[in-house]
Amino acid sequence: MTAARLLPPYAEEAKSAPLVYRVTDRAGRGLYLLGTIHAGRPDMYPLGGAVEEAYRNAGILAVELDLDARGRLPGASLMYGPEDGIQNHLSPETCALGVESFGVPEAALRRMKPAMWYSLAENQIILKAGLDAAAGVDCRLMKQARQDGKRIDELETVEGQLAALLAIPEDVIDCEVRAMLTCPEESAKGMRALFEAWRQGDKAALLSLLEESEDGGDGLSDVLIDSRNDGFEEQALQYLHSGETALIAVGAFHIIGKNGLAEKLARRGFTVEEIGRE
Repeated sequence: MTAARLLPPYAEEAKSAPLVYRVTDRAGRGLYLLGTIHAGRPDMYPLGGAVEEAYRNAGILAVELDLDARGRLPGASLMYGPEDGIQNHLSPETCALGVESFGVPEAALRRMKPAMWYSLAENQIILKAGLDAAAGVDCRLMKQARQDGKRIDELETVEGQLAALLAIPEDVIDCEVRAMLTCPEESAKGMRALFEAWRQGDKAALLSLLEESEDGGDGLSDVLIDSRNDGFEEQALQYLHSGETALIAVGAFHIIGKNGLAEKLARRGFTVEEIGRE
C-alpha cells in the first residue's frame, strides 16, 4: 500500500488546510509556522498549498522532538523504585480505574509515575476518537524531509520533554486521568472536535478550545504549552537572525493565542501573515 501523500500535486484536491503563518523581518528574512496535530487519520492527507509553500521554501524542518531518530523516550525517570508506588500519589478511585482500564499488569502500573498514567489515558482517548499517532503531521513531515534530504532540527530535548511531563502537578493528573477514564466518550468527542478544527484551519474554534483548557484553572496549559513556548520563541529568533529559513512545525496550541508563537513574534515587530486563506 502506498503511503498517504503529505503534499499534493497541484491537480489533487487538498483534504486539510491547517493554519500556516509566514514570519518576516524588515530585511526580508523569514520563517514559517505550522500548527500541527500529533495524531490524525490517513484520509486527512494531502495537506493544502500553504503547507506545500512553507515546506518547499524552508531549508530546515524544525520539530518538537525527532523520536524516529532517537527511538523511544527513556522511561526510567517515569518509574518509581521499589520503595514507592502510584498508590501514594493518585487517589484510590483513579488507581482502581486505571487498573481496570489500561490493560497493563497491575504490578507494572503501580511502578509508573502519574505522568505515565496521563499518557496512557490520553492514548486511549486518541484511539477512541479514531485517531492514530502514526498519521500525525509531525511524523509525516519528518518522513518526507528524510526522503528529500532536508535538514531536521529538534526544538526540545528528551530531558526537557520529560521535565515538562514530570512538572504536571499530581492532583491535576489525578483529575484529568479520572475524567478521561470515567467519561471516555466525552473526552473522545473533545479530541474529535480538536481534530476537525485543526483540519479546517478554524482558528476561532481552536482558540475556543485553547481558552477552555486555560480556563480550567488547573495549570496544565501553563506547563505543557506556555512554558515551552518561550523556548520555541528563542529558537525562532535564532533562525530569523541567522537568515536560515525554517519551517517550525509544532502543536497548533503553541502557535495560536496570546502566548502563541505567532503573537509573540508579532509583538517583537516581525510581520506575521496567515497564508493559504482567501
